Amino acid sequence: MHLKTVAIHSRNTFWSSRDQLDELGVDAEDLAREIETKCNELEKDGYKVIKIVPINSGNQVAGSGAHYTESVLVVAQK
Repeated sequence: MHLKTVAIHSRNTFWSSRDQLDELGVDAEDLAREIETKCNELEKDGYKVIKIVPINSGNQVAGSGAHYTESVLVVAQK
């Protein structure tokens, strides 16, 4: 069995004022396309995707914070 792990980073945008507490939003449609493209490439190369794992990040300022999906790991085997 041969494993391959690929990281796909999400594109984030600020959706509140930079002068106040910044909040990040993940472009979910873009991330979904990136995951689909990578999974199709892996399958074409003879791999079978066995797991997709989110990697979450966050920030806490003055008692409040936000968490978002920074990236995902795609794990495949051959």
